[in-house]
Amino acid sequence: MRDIRHHVRLTIDGEDFSSECEEVEFGTPRVVYEENDGCNRVLFVGPAGFQLTLINPTDRARALVDDGRTTRTVKITAAGHSITHRTRFHKEWTTTDGTRKVFGSLAWDRDRDAQWVDEPQLAQA
Repeated sequence: MRDIRHHVRLTIDGEDFSSECEEVEFGTPRVVYEENDGCNRVLFVGPAGFQLTLINPTDRARALVDDGRTTRTVKITAAGHSITHRTRFHKEWTTTDGTRKVFGSLAWDRDRDAQWVDEPQLAQA
């Protein structure tokens, strides 16, 4: 079985960024809220978020980082599915092993969760 992260198409603001990094790590984590009334602890699951990390990005991809000030439309397509979300690129760093990374996350959208949809033309390929 192939790792879908190596077969990802990345589009940002309508432009293809698929070759602008070695790898794209992505996920749709859910926010968990905790309430404690002194006796019991209750966890509430919030809406799905969105996050991605570009591994060893090019200068073009690194130029997206602006501490999250600019909202961009990001579409990730993988394994016959896609997710499109408004995203902000917050931070760039280099790990101790020399790997460069760029981090982006969901720009707040109270009207919708981050959600995967089918891309029928890709599922047949």
